[in-house]
Amino acid sequence: MNSVRRLLAASVISVQNSCFIYPACQKCFSRLILDSRRFNCLKCGCTGEAKDASYRYRLSLKIADTNDLFDVTVFGSCLDPFFGVTAENLQR
Repeated sequence: MNSVRRLLAASVISVQNSCFIYPACQKCFSRLILDSRRFNCLKCGCTGEAKDASYRYRLSLKIADTNDLFDVTVFGSCLDPFFGVTAENLQR
């Protein structure tokens, strides 16, 4: 992962995906496979009861500055202030 940070003044053109929360593994944050009773993480093998699955935000945006278009995806709790609630509480 690149550790260089830059400030970009841009406009949101569109939200790329209407599904902006997902069931996430508590160990590796990958998307969980849910069935009616259980969850399973294909990446790390974590399993549990579906009712205990945690949720995270994943907001994919198309943004534009004066010259270019960018696809930006924002993950996790940094979106809590934007939505005013955690992904976990929003899912409930």
